[in-house]
Amino acid sequence: MKTLIWNSRFLSLLGGTKNSEILLKRFRGVSSTATRSQKLNGATTKVVKNKFNSEQCEGAATQEKEEFVRGEVLDLATDLRSARPGDRLDIPYELTVTESMHDFWQSAFHSQDRINTSRPFSRQIGLQDRVLPFSLALFLTSSMTHADAAKVQVGFGNVQYLWPAFAGDTFTKSFQVQSVRNTSDGNHSIINFTCDLVNQRGRVCMRADKRMLFEFSVPDSNVSCDISTPSTDNHLFRDHVLSKAGIIHSLGSQSLAPLRQGQLIFHTMNRSLTLSQSQQLASLAKLTHERHFDTRKYDSATEILVPGGLVLGITMSASSRDLHEILHEEILNVSYVNSLHPGNLVGAISYVQNIDENVPGDLESVVVRTIGVKNLDAVRDLKDTSLPLDLFTGNSNLPKDIERICKSKCPKLSNKIVVQIDRRIIRQSSRSEIFLL
Repeated sequence: MKTLIWNSRFLSLLGGTKNSEILLKRFRGVSSTATRSQKLNGATTKVVKNKFNSEQCEGAATQEKEEFVRGEVLDLATDLRSARPGDRLDIPYELTVTESMHDFWQSAFHSQDRINTSRPFSRQIGLQDRVLPFSLALFLTSSMTHADAAKVQVGFGNVQYLWPAFAGDTFTKSFQVQSVRNTSDGNHSIINFTCDLVNQRGRVCMRADKRMLFEFSVPDSNVSCDISTPSTDNHLFRDHVLSKAGIIHSLGSQSLAPLRQGQLIFHTMNRSLTLSQSQQLASLAKLTHERHFDTRKYDSATEILVPGGLVLGITMSASSRDLHEILHEEILNVSYVNSLHPGNLVGAISYVQNIDENVPGDLESVVVRTIGVKNLDAVRDLKDTSLPLDLFTGNSNLPKDIERICKSKCPKLSNKIVVQIDRRIIRQSSRSEIFLL
């Protein structure tokens, strides 16, 4: 307001109203021109700055697009497509079994056999410590980190516990291809391996024949490699136990029930392995197969598989209380029939095929067939059911033959059997000696 008054007074001094109006218009024109000039100059500056900034962003974006890298997968598994009989695989990894691993195994698999649970008992019969359970030693012997292409484990044969294994021992493994053949459909192959578990002193603690199924075919071959089985002189662990029969007798028998040939036993113990237990135990043996671990790719209830060694372990543990007390055992044959998934309940049925009492002291050698069944309580569900004898005495070791017997003669067992185990055990008998006077 003051500016306008001052401008009016100034212009009036210059010569009246008309002249004042003319000068005022000129003054306003100059001012507006200057203002427009300043605005244009500012806009030009902003445009230049914006253009510079956009060029910087485009340059940075170009640099970011150029900074990419692609990953690759390292294939560490052995390509068994070219495996031929006689080929040997020496596994470079070493594993020291600790006391905690031994205890963790026994927390999952029941056993009261003193040779596995009692240090004083083991030392009284001349052993340095508790012996690793048979099923744990077999799991370590047969676990294949390098065979990720395997579809399933078919079975075992001729498993020998040759030298006692203890917590604190460090083990290495070797596998030798025994035979290679294609399946009848021509799309799969079965490879037989002989597996050795060797301790830090170079002693072969366990030897086992293992059969595995792979999802590829191999060149036709009728060649097999006859790997020498352990001779009688090599059964040092078994012979040591037999030599201590007198000491074992003096320590007293803990066998709870006598066994007789032709006896069929429904074991009352039923247990399952959770997904966490299965994965932890598989990790202890350094298994890497995705069918044991990858729950995003495979459904944990229907597609994730419990490893074969654990299926064997839980079936043997289900029968351990009734066959107590086992001092030594060997496996004649194992056939896996149906898959076992985490959470499935496992029970067992055993049939005593033969008893040999021609062993020292109060020991006896028993040949027994144990069948593991899933999601079935043998005591309750099979109590009044007659079971086919050829399921327990026959030579039907193929899964399809076992299933055929179940479907035709005992439908309750169809798709329920997970494993069939033939083994020879040395145990303390509970028989009492009768003296005739």
